Amino acid sequence: MEYANFFSADSHVNEPAAAWERIPADLRERGPHFVQDPPGKKGLYMVFEGHEPDPVGMTFTAGVSREPGSIQKVIENFTWEQWPGPWDPNARLGDMDKDGVKMEVLYPSMARNFFSLKGEETPLQLAGIKSYNDWLIEYCNVAPDRLIGLGILSVLDIPWAVEEMQRCIKLGHKGVILPAGLPDGMSYADPAFEPIWAAAEDMHVPVHFHINIRQGADRMATRLKKLSMHETGKNAVKRAILEAMTLTTDLVFGLVLDRHPRMKVVLAEYDIAWVLPFMTKMDGNVRRARSENPDTPVMKALPSEAIRNQVYITFQNDPVGLAGARVLDLLDNCLWASDYPHGGSTWPKSKDVVRTQLATLDEETARKIVWGNCAKLYGIA
Repeated sequence: MEYANFFSADSHVNEPAAAWERIPADLRERGPHFVQDPPGKKGLYMVFEGHEPDPVGMTFTAGVSREPGSIQKVIENFTWEQWPGPWDPNARLGDMDKDGVKMEVLYPSMARNFFSLKGEETPLQLAGIKSYNDWLIEYCNVAPDRLIGLGILSVLDIPWAVEEMQRCIKLGHKGVILPAGLPDGMSYADPAFEPIWAAAEDMHVPVHFHINIRQGADRMATRLKKLSMHETGKNAVKRAILEAMTLTTDLVFGLVLDRHPRMKVVLAEYDIAWVLPFMTKMDGNVRRARSENPDTPVMKALPSEAIRNQVYITFQNDPVGLAGARVLDLLDNCLWASDYPHGGSTWPKSKDVVRTQLATLDEETARKIVWGNCAKLYGIA
């Protein structure tokens, strides 16, 4: 296999202050802004009024060891100059070359904090999202043949979200991002979201959901705090497994994918293994429901069929998930990703990670996973 043309389906930009410069001044005062050593903390933090400060250095931890205190040391001593690649597109290209990555799909890092806003903070969320979307396309335009941008949308104002989707695609973004988790009482199965799904289908715009991007939840509320192992475990399971399953349940059993069979969905950074029991168990449940109650609303495609036809899943290092995907005929839906420059990233050793994971696959299949599937989804020749 040629190891010089990887397509990372999930990488990140680490946004500098320039990403927020387009927020109107009357909203800008309430955030976001960067503060060095806020009360009780050490390091550079992104701060919103009324929300937990978010350490910038935590998003610059690719390749950092997991020895006790290693990430804390990065957070406390972070400076922008230490690693320009995540925020400077020209420097980024060198990091990509080092890792054998030719193209990347770009997700946010600090901009995820806008999804903690709600209620009377909605205008700030919308203004912040729009500012980020404009900044990101300028970032990508430095190397449009290598960097693919995804615009962020809000779930707090559906008509605005549809207009912003249309605007983002005209700017050059290749897809849009919605929060993967919604507050209690909200669900993507709700008919209120139909305008977004209809617009995405009509415009052939992939809709993306990324792990740990949740509407109305303060992203740092349970991070960097002393927790019991039980609390740590519950948070990890909710984030890495239940979040993806809940979202997929709403999209599949809420008949969103059924009503919009041409819409494509990407689930980023959950890896693959969680979807295997969903696919093997849920078809049987649908058949049983049809048998027990003929009046059950008809689902045109079984859950496994809907996933194969419409859902893509990114992974970094998941050999067990890949083995299961092979058995379930799901390899065309698997997108390799580096997660640069976050702590779970395979950078700068992606070549070795990919070689080990895909060693049992034939060369054509391996190339689809590290290039072809992603290229097809985003219309790259």
